This record gives sequence, C-alpha cells and structure tokens, in this order.
Amino acid sequence: MAAQLPITKPKTTWRRIWKVVIHVASWVGVASIPRLLSTNPPPFHLTSLVPPLLLAGFFYLNYHILIPRLFAKRRFLAYFGVVLVLLGLFYWPFISRATGITKRPSRPHRTEIVVGKPGQTTVQLQHSRPPQGIWMIGILVWIISSGLRITSEWFETERARRELQNNHLTAELAFLKSQVSPHFLFNTLNNIYSLAQLKADEAPEAILQLSQLMRYMLYESAAPRVPLDREVAYVRTYMDLQRLRLTPEQVAISFMVEGNLSGCMIEPMLLIPLVENAFKHGISARHPSKIAVELAVAGQQLQFNVTNTRFPEAKADHDPNSGIGLPNVQQRLALLYPDRYTLQLDQTPTEYSVALTLTLAHAPLPVS
Repeated sequence: MAAQLPITKPKTTWRRIWKVVIHVASWVGVASIPRLLSTNPPPFHLTSLVPPLLLAGFFYLNYHILIPRLFAKRRFLAYFGVVLVLLGLFYWPFISRATGITKRPSRPHRTEIVVGKPGQTTVQLQHSRPPQGIWMIGILVWIISSGLRITSEWFETERARRELQNNHLTAELAFLKSQVSPHFLFNTLNNIYSLAQLKADEAPEAILQLSQLMRYMLYESAAPRVPLDREVAYVRTYMDLQRLRLTPEQVAISFMVEGNLSGCMIEPMLLIPLVENAFKHGISARHPSKIAVELAVAGQQLQFNVTNTRFPEAKADHDPNSGIGLPNVQQRLALLYPDRYTLQLDQTPTEYSVALTLTLAHAPLPVS
C-alpha cells in the first residue's frame, strides 16, 4: 500500500495577520469619524454601523472587481458610471433629507430643559445633524481604494517585469557560458593531440591537467559566482597545459598575481577567454613570441592585463567559431557588471593588449 503524503495546510503568516488587523482598525476609524466630527454625537445604535459596512463593501468591490474588470481594461465610462451610482445610493439618505424629499425628521437624542422665569420652563429638543465631513468620507474611501489597487497593480507589474528580465538575463548568461566550454575544450584537445603526435612524455600530464580543467568547467562553473582564487587556479592550469606544447625559446609565458584574493568572488570562466585569445593569436612558429598575464587585486578592484605578441602579416582566421572569445566576454560583462567595468583593447605594430578593470563588489547576481 502506497504511503500517503501528509497534507500540509498553508500557514497563516504574520504578514497576513498584520494586514487583517490594519484593515479592521481602519474601518473602526472610518466608523468613528462621524461621531468625532459631530458637535452633538447621537447615542450608539446598531443602525449606525450600516454606513461603514456599506463603505467597506464599496471599498472591496472597487478594489477587487471594478478596478481589475473595468478600469484596467480601459472601460472608463462603465467604471465611472458604476462608481457614481454606488456613491449616489450611499449618499441618497443625506441628499433626500437635505433637499426635503424625505420629510421624516431625524430622531431627537437629547432633551434640554431651559428654566426661564419662575414657573416657566422651556423644553428644547435638539436633533442630530450629520457632520459636514460625512460628504467626503465616501469619496475618500473611493480614492484610497483606487489608489491602493492601482499602486498594487503597478508593483506587481514591475515585479513581473523584473522577474522576466532576470530570467532572460539568466538564460542569456547560460548560453554565453555554454559557448565558452566547448570552444575551450576543442582547442585544448587539439593541443593534446599535437603532443600525442609528437609522442611527447608530457601527454599523460596534459590529460591530467585537462581533467582538472573539466572538473572545474562541469561542476564549479555551474555556480553564479566562484571564489576568485579558484578562477585564478583555473587560468594557471590552462597556461601550464599550454606550456607543455611550447618551448621557452619559442614563447615566453609569464603569469603574475598580486594582492589578496581571499573573499573575492567572480563570475566563472570570465577571464579564460582573454587568455585563450592571446595563446591563439599571439604565437608564431617562425618568430619569438611573448604572452604576459598580470592580475592585481586591491580591495574589491580587479585589474587583469593580457599582452601578447602581434603578427600583422599573419593571415586572418576565417573559422566562424574562432571569434567568440572577446565578444563573449564583452556581452557577459555588460550583463553582469553594468557600469562596473572597463575593457580596453590596444595594439601596436608588435603587441596586442587587453586591460580589464572590474569592481567585484555589489555586482548583480543572476538567479541560478
């Protein structure tokens, strides 16, 4: 017999309780307004609760039905017509008495005995009059109800817009990150293939280093952010893997790190395309080459510089997949660090350099 899952009832949150308390207190205040404004308040009677109850019904009818079904759908004529009818029905007793349509006098609630000359007494019956402020209560309730509903709709629309924008950002970042992984893996496998062709002793070590890089790509880079020291270790392992197929006489490779990396977080695989681009375009089989990578951290400020030898006479690579490195980085920087980065590309007849300045703190974090 299959076990049944326990039915969990939604818990009443303190927010809901607080909301109910505010509503109840507000309507108690509305019911007290006529007595507070009146110079001659009548004694309490159950019939005095009818106007506040009518106002409450009008408030929630306008909030839950009229605004969403009429006003929000731009049926303004129908909306204002219904509101005027409802307010007219509420104010009809006061209008009929003020215009004399209803002749029934208001009931006296206090008797004053005025003593004049000896043996003469005068009895005066004072009738309660609705305070002047009563005419504004219905309109005030309508304004508050409409304002709260329209404001609530605006906040809800804004929340949905931000959620949609965040989902779009997450999807776009996932696509950009997915571009980096296969592109990098393809180039690395080509390097190991070259070592295997040469029957180099470094081939097993290259495979081991590739497994470390793949572990980072498959598991750690799935997080929205990673510790900066892990990203730096990833770049260092990649450069060590490149050294296995190159000789120091052919290419001078350097990697310098300055500053305290602990506590700093960065979007994974953000730096590697810049380094990979340098190795792809900054190495020549006929001329000495240089690749220098420098990373410096001061507080939450990251400075990342990559410089490689430039060979203007080299033919352009027409591989359609070869140019995704820098554009990929630029798009991710624009999405993740708006107004928090600068990316400067410079070239001379002999060198090509990329300088990235990044503020790591307070960068927006996408939903994973």
